[in-house]
Amino acid sequence: MNKPLGVAGKAIIRKAGKILIVQRPPDDAFDPNLWELPGGKLEYGEDLIESLKREVEEEVDLQVKVRYPVKTWHFYKKPYWVTGVTFICDYMSGSVKLSPEHQDYEWIDPRDCLGYQLSTTVKEQIEAYLELA
Repeated sequence: MNKPLGVAGKAIIRKAGKILIVQRPPDDAFDPNLWELPGGKLEYGEDLIESLKREVEEEVDLQVKVRYPVKTWHFYKKPYWVTGVTFICDYMSGSVKLSPEHQDYEWIDPRDCLGYQLSTTVKEQIEAYLELA
């Protein structure tokens, strides 16, 4: 059985030794109240880096410089098989303004991520970042 494919980019946004995480709302269909990294799926024909910049701006109203990939990951989120790439990004400008996709945000020390209920694969993405930091 063929399942629709999705490609996603996620951003580990660095600012003053902290990273940004965002929380899904309680009525979210996939991950209610769970914390994740900003980012999202590519649109058809879109460049991965440009897609990630667009998603970050749409979700948290920040401008970032995308540096390099730190983790690839996969999971099934009905009806999609999702393949994602997480990039280390540097905060450039803006103040966090959340889209309706999220209810809260925090700048955290990445070593403290286990104190949060994280969405699928987020722990592994942050651990990959910590291995390089």
